[in-house]
Amino acid sequence: MSKYKILVIDDELDITDSITDYFSDHNIKAFNDPELALDCLAGEFHDILICDFKMPKLSGLELLFEAYRLKSYSYGILLTAFADKDLLEKVLNEKLVNKVIEKPLNLKALSSVLEESFKKKKKKENEKKDIERIKTCYNNLKMEIESRNKIIGLNKGLKEVYEKVLTAAPLNVDILLTGETGTGKELIAQLIHDLSPRKEYEFIKINCAAIPENLLESELFGYKKGAFSGAIMDKAGKIECADKGTLFLDEIGELQLDLQAKILRVIQDKEVVRLGTHKSVKVDFRLIAATNRELDSEVLNKNFREDLFYRINSFPLHLPPLRERTEDINDLVDFFIERICNEMNLHKLKIDQSLYHFFKTYSWPGNIRNLENSLKRAIILAAAKGKLEKSDFDFLLLENKQQLKSLETAYKIIGNSVINNECDLKDIHNFVIVEILKHFNDNVKEAVKKTGISKDKFYRGKNSISNIK
Repeated sequence: MSKYKILVIDDELDITDSITDYFSDHNIKAFNDPELALDCLAGEFHDILICDFKMPKLSGLELLFEAYRLKSYSYGILLTAFADKDLLEKVLNEKLVNKVIEKPLNLKALSSVLEESFKKKKKKENEKKDIERIKTCYNNLKMEIESRNKIIGLNKGLKEVYEKVLTAAPLNVDILLTGETGTGKELIAQLIHDLSPRKEYEFIKINCAAIPENLLESELFGYKKGAFSGAIMDKAGKIECADKGTLFLDEIGELQLDLQAKILRVIQDKEVVRLGTHKSVKVDFRLIAATNRELDSEVLNKNFREDLFYRINSFPLHLPPLRERTEDINDLVDFFIERICNEMNLHKLKIDQSLYHFFKTYSWPGNIRNLENSLKRAIILAAAKGKLEKSDFDFLLLENKQQLKSLETAYKIIGNSVINNECDLKDIHNFVIVEILKHFNDNVKEAVKKTGISKDKFYRGKNSISNIK
């Protein structure tokens, strides 16, 4: 029996009986009274409606108009002995029916029309399933991106960064992410990958500072069995694993010069050679590099290859420190409190509203990571009372006081050193300049912006200290 529901309406009993008998293996229902048929249509949907044109009480045209308004059928067939051209155009143009069959009725002709209607219904059902499947995949992907990339501030403090991400992500261009430690460079790299045409393939992360130098080359390029002691089998390197996907080189500024040269060749040739072999393997990857160093200064100081710098700096993206995006702090605090409490199986702690102002005025030298870790420490202290208060963050103020005491001690030591002719004020000035640069991760532009000290003084200070050393 066909799964499709068919409703037949004709005032002639012989016709309804003939149709129901001929199509007895179908899910079919028949009415001779159009008003009773309309009542049925008002309460029940039918896939196919077969309707006579000329009937007492209610014409077939009137019934079709009402049934169409009720959206109670999807495929209409009109039976008529009056082949009026204007009528046929009207019912077809109004989409009241899909086919018109002239009387006297030919059951074989009707059977052909029904088979055609079944095929169209099936096709629409498949198209609907495909659309639903696409929607499901899209929603799953969207949820996956949102869950993996809970980035606070895309519409506030990171709005400019996000707009650049949306511009660059679909393009096959290498990207250099810069910014202080803890500003979220890895999250932005993952977001770029998730919004790119390469999202179906791997996102391979390599922390150039975390892998020991003697293992970094084998991790990057892979190796052939027997290449060195312990190489008991062939192994693909991280770069090879990034084929068709994204290669994220975090802390690229920490690479030694000899490895920088090898990385440059891989980026330029898109080929990798495993240790212990001369055979090259083609790799197609999109490079995203990240650093907290001022790479143009590293180039001047011969610590970073100039050709590699210009190769990876096709599209630079700078992530601002937390102290420059204070509009995001409230959202970040609320997000971290909820997440940390969930991780510790605690009820969400309330927060003293005055704390928000304190958070916005604190410098957060470690940026978002510093904020998260401080909140975790404070939540542990405040869990019993169920509320975060300013006193729970006294450890931050204590750290500042300790820094001030250390500063006073340093002043005394420096003063005594000058008195005893152990150093002169110029050396002290240059050492202070270098220490300021360290605070800004050697970012001269950032240091100039925050301190007002000229760019030349920073470069002269660095060169002077290098000469002393």
